[in-house]
Amino acid sequence: MSDLGEIRIALAGVAEQIGSAYQHAGQARARIADAVAVLSGLDGQHSEPLVPVELRRAAEELERGLGLITSGAAAVADIDARL
Repeated sequence: MSDLGEIRIALAGVAEQIGSAYQHAGQARARIADAVAVLSGLDGQHSEPLVPVELRRAAEELERGLGLITSGAAAVADIDARL
């Protein structure tokens, strides 16, 4: 196998791992959204908000992470296309 072929195989593996990371992060985003929805729905029964600030921050960081994953996937695709 040529060096170029090995590089393409490595890039394919990286792309697969990035895709998996995006999928897992998407599942985490959905679960955090569900938790926020449940806690927000219970807020009316309590004198203080039930949604922790940290949970909202986690959701924001997850969105930032998804953007970074997307950028990484685009970079890998760009490198592969140039090969």
